[in-house]
Amino acid sequence: MIEKNETFPKQTLRNRFYIQSANGVIMINIPITKEKLYRQTISEVKICYKNNWNNKALRAICSAYGKSPFFEYYEDDFKEFFSNKYEKLFDLNSDILFYFQKQFKIDTKISITDEYLKIDKDLDFRDVFNTQYNSTKTNKKLNFTPYIQCFSDRFGFNENLSAIDLLFNLGIESINYIKKYN
Repeated sequence: MIEKNETFPKQTLRNRFYIQSANGVIMINIPITKEKLYRQTISEVKICYKNNWNNKALRAICSAYGKSPFFEYYEDDFKEFFSNKYEKLFDLNSDILFYFQKQFKIDTKISITDEYLKIDKDLDFRDVFNTQYNSTKTNKKLNFTPYIQCFSDRFGFNENLSAIDLLFNLGIESINYIKKYN
């Protein structure tokens, strides 16, 4: 279940992701506009296009993954994400989530809340997307099997990059890779 009525928390993976570039791991940040003095819900947060972040992000992705084995198969899909000027961050994130769900053939039903749901703290994983999250809920470290990434000859294998990395480097084999950790 995706919570769309929680207050937007700063410094989370809700508006940033990481890719492997020729200069190492870089963060792509989706800038947001602050329209209210009080806290905004996730579904109210708007994307700021003042500095053409989307064009810069697409160029960074193309530069980083342009020579990856499966880039040409998915390139147009990503150009669409970054050329379509989404008004709200929640809409962009939802479309990307459903895209990867389809690409990775994940059949889990995803529903979106209509109102804020108070959940038992042991079952509430909203903080997992916090970049400063301490994995005290699971205490389980996944040791991902390395796969060949762009620039891995320079930097070795980097975990926790965007799903873009997995898709561009493994293509349809991403499905088998994900199933190992399910």
